[in-house]
Amino acid sequence: MRVLLVTLNEELLPDPVFPLGLACLAGALHDAGHEYRAFDLNFGAPEELYALALSFVPDAIALSLRNVDNVAYPQSRSYLTEFRDICRGLTKAIDCPVILGGSGFSLYPERIMQELGADYGIVGSGEGPLISLLHALENAASQDAVFDVPNLFIRRDKSITFTREERMPLPAALPRRESLPLDRYLELGGMANVQTKRGCPLKCIYCSYPVIEGPRAMLRPVDEVVDELEALTRAGCRDVFFVDSVFNFPLENAKSICREIIDRKLELRWTCYAMPKLDAEAVELFVQSGCVGVEFGTDTLDDAMLRSMGKSFTHADAVEASSLCSKAELPFCHAILAGGPGETPQTLAATAERIAAMDPTAVIFMTGIRIIPNTELERIARQEGVIDGDTDMLEPVFYLSEAIKADLDTTIRRLAREHRTWIFPGHGIRCSPELARRIRRSGSRIPLWLHLDPNRR
Repeated sequence: MRVLLVTLNEELLPDPVFPLGLACLAGALHDAGHEYRAFDLNFGAPEELYALALSFVPDAIALSLRNVDNVAYPQSRSYLTEFRDICRGLTKAIDCPVILGGSGFSLYPERIMQELGADYGIVGSGEGPLISLLHALENAASQDAVFDVPNLFIRRDKSITFTREERMPLPAALPRRESLPLDRYLELGGMANVQTKRGCPLKCIYCSYPVIEGPRAMLRPVDEVVDELEALTRAGCRDVFFVDSVFNFPLENAKSICREIIDRKLELRWTCYAMPKLDAEAVELFVQSGCVGVEFGTDTLDDAMLRSMGKSFTHADAVEASSLCSKAELPFCHAILAGGPGETPQTLAATAERIAAMDPTAVIFMTGIRIIPNTELERIARQEGVIDGDTDMLEPVFYLSEAIKADLDTTIRRLAREHRTWIFPGHGIRCSPELARRIRRSGSRIPLWLHLDPNRR
């Protein structure tokens, strides 16, 4: 079959993110013998997409929704209107089944099906179900064959039904990045992104990763991961971001990947999301294998709040990880989520004081936590009356502790004055399209927070 793949993401802040999920679908389609074209709305206008649909004449269109909003409070922005316009434009241009998928879709599948009017929607890992769905559409004598496809939402007239939930194995096909404009992302300062695992067994109360990928980590073979990295270097790409929710969990797996990179003498510059729980050997291996920065998902540094947020480390762990990075001269950033259940002015002040004492390269300070369906935070929010049965979860809705809400803006502005390398995305402080463009003109391909390091000025 002929399939038109489309990534709907048009967000370039804080960094331009290559659509890895769509490249994975392209790999699966290629291996299954399907013909496809890929279109990226970051680098093409909707009118160009509609023209491609008319000239290519696909048998199906697969739309990938990475995010449904910018998850930033208070300056939140939904992308739903743009998605709806694109979907309507495509259905006017050509008559064929429209299939939705991606991480954003997987969190709100039925609501997005209702809003966009698509025919099908795949939740979770999409490679296997997409191939099965195409086979059913192409070969079945009866339309009911699609009901055998797992993890599939199906529209029939005005009703939407779900087939069944099934955990998908890791895909055998490698991403086909050549089908998408990776070079354009690199020109804008983006990096190649590589996934070493799917699924997350950690218990952070707000996190979408276990909802999307499952609560058990499935590790890709180390040699396969490094084969992919080696192929990227041969193609002239040295800058890589590991997109795992937590690269260093399990820690020994991260160490094994680093050792293999070192053994193959790959000249990489890589960064990652990590838990602030490291040992000296891990930091040494990170540096030797080309790590240029680590972004810790810390959230808070008050021990009571760490327990409230479901974190798997302590304040002492974060102090040790920060100290190890400092000694190794490895830039590091702490990402903070202020305002979770139990947050008070005192716990917030303790976090700010302790973070400052660690002297990180930068701090990304988010306020308010996007409430995601099927998370512990959703349960807490319903219990406390923050949301109820009438709340539309598809619209940006945030949890913010009442105890800090009244003085939040004053607190943020004070912290911004006191700490010149702290970024406040939801408040537009040191995070804007203009700043990003100015930094990217230098041709840099590292995360924006690394540019706040005084040693890089």
